[in-house]
Amino acid sequence: MTLLSLLLNYDKAEKIINWSKNMPKIIITGGLGFIFSHVTEYFVKKGWNVVVIDNQSAGSHPEIINESFKYHNADMSKPEAVGIILRERPDYIVHAAANSDVDHSIKEPGKMILENVAMNVNVFEAARQLPDLKKVLYISTDEVYGECDHKMREDEALSPRNPYSSSKATGSLMRIAYENTYNMKGKTAEMRSSNVFGPRQDERKVLGALKAAIKNGNSIPLYNEGKGFREFIYVKNIPPAVELILEKGDGVYNVTLNEGFTISELIGMSEKVTDKKLETYPYNRPGMDMKYEIDSAKIRALGWKPIYTFEEGLKEYLTD
Repeated sequence: MTLLSLLLNYDKAEKIINWSKNMPKIIITGGLGFIFSHVTEYFVKKGWNVVVIDNQSAGSHPEIINESFKYHNADMSKPEAVGIILRERPDYIVHAAANSDVDHSIKEPGKMILENVAMNVNVFEAARQLPDLKKVLYISTDEVYGECDHKMREDEALSPRNPYSSSKATGSLMRIAYENTYNMKGKTAEMRSSNVFGPRQDERKVLGALKAAIKNGNSIPLYNEGKGFREFIYVKNIPPAVELILEKGDGVYNVTLNEGFTISELIGMSEKVTDKKLETYPYNRPGMDMKYEIDSAKIRALGWKPIYTFEEGLKEYLTD
């Protein structure tokens, strides 16, 4: 390598470093998980300074770890997580870390609730001590509304009906409490999405189970006769929604395509897309809400435009 090429490469590297210094720093808790590993990669590609805090629990994807982002192998439910966030001094925090297995929450409710609540406390405790923080985004779920008989709006009452959703609802209330008590008005936001599916989803979730069954030929449980109704959204629609809320959002936003189906209908659509017959067996799931449905008008008014329809996402996911 000539002296000239060395100087040119040094100049290029220096420009990249300086550019990176001017980009926002974002902490993503749970940034190795199914959904938020895609968010991690999205912000890396945009050139943001990305920091991930994740303890590599079930469903995480440590294979994405590389030098493109900073990684802390830490449990968000432990007190030391607060110190990590304070030392990093981020511009933004996206708090997605949680134990989200509903069936596990039914078997061990106390353990799950304590863990998820502790994670929420630690994030908001750190956030209130960061005077230059632009926004903390709490990632919740449509399940906090409980059983639905109409499309639930963000300003309607929370009525969680299983231990997991109750643990998420506590975070919703904490967000309001911290914003009000610690002069954080405009510095907090919340996202409640419908069922997310896509690459990296594990087999504990319905579409992950469907994909595995299509691939391996095994049968799957048909919860409560397949009558449960859920709205679904492809994972690649999530990162732009997160970015939009961070930059322009204030308060709570439902994120959904408003494309919903019963589980029986979902199985039928999956069979049609793949031209494969799926075998099921009956299973009664305790504590299961039969219908979740949310109104996405608020985030659409903010400017959110989904990239994928449900059908497009389903086809890409199941045939990949």
